[in-house]
Amino acid sequence: MKSAILLLGFNRIDYFSKVLSSLERNKAAYEHDLFVYVDGGPNAKQAEIKQLISGSKFPDAEVVFRVNNWGIGRHLIDARRRLFDELAYDRILLLEDDLVLGEHYVETVFKISDWAKQYDDIGTITAYNINKASIDIQSNQENQLIATNRHFWGYVITKAVWDEIKHIIYEYEARFLTKSTYTNRAHRRIRWLFMRKWINLPRIMKSIRLVPDNCVMPPFPKIPFRIATSQDAITALALWHHGYHRITTRVSRAEYIGIEGYSFSPEVYESQGFHQQNLGDYAHIQTPEEFIFADVDEQGNPLKPTEYR
Repeated sequence: MKSAILLLGFNRIDYFSKVLSSLERNKAAYEHDLFVYVDGGPNAKQAEIKQLISGSKFPDAEVVFRVNNWGIGRHLIDARRRLFDELAYDRILLLEDDLVLGEHYVETVFKISDWAKQYDDIGTITAYNINKASIDIQSNQENQLIATNRHFWGYVITKAVWDEIKHIIYEYEARFLTKSTYTNRAHRRIRWLFMRKWINLPRIMKSIRLVPDNCVMPPFPKIPFRIATSQDAITALALWHHGYHRITTRVSRAEYIGIEGYSFSPEVYESQGFHQQNLGDYAHIQTPEEFIFADVDEQGNPLKPTEYR
């Protein structure tokens, strides 16, 4: 499959440098085309990011610098439009500047993507998870996959999936992101006029499913009070409506470092459980030969994901 890696940046140079270095340590990363998209505006650090890329092991990466500040919503939607709609990549691995990768992260998520082709309900694939089990227990879970509704950290998505869901995302972009800044988007209208419509429509169910009913959890409640209105949330909603699930490795192959950012602060970071990352030696976890889907925990309770957060 024709695959690409998309790395986003803006002004968090320390974070971006760590993520770029971790990507350089992934041997599988050099098997795919690398695109770096950098947002613009007065707070951007484009010159610094350009220098980091030119001095990296990816000197042939295609770098796109926005002239103005697009905001992460339009910035990310447009990048996926370019790679899928215009350049016709079959799948992309999307990385932001706050997820430090283990050495086999790229190999693992693309291998899971290959493995998942036998099912038609897999929307995105990632290898990041907050697993609160002890490191000893996690050592026996390294080949396990689970369903997730967490944020979109370092995920693979295929063009086939994108082509099915993009009409919802492009409608959201046209209605709410083109005439106002991303920060000032109409949260209330997005929730009650746009999201509520899609939340309450029947799902379009797939026929060959990996995720069993006991592991299915809608990302959002039917009454969308105070739910996220980000482009990630809309992507989650579009995937759900079209019968897709998101899966991740049960044992994390990456570390989330985004304590400070557009939607994050130390308080938010802790409230969402990121201070409980129990990673062990995540950087060196090998890619398993085979994967299995885990639907229950060690006590026999369903491994059902939480709502989107």
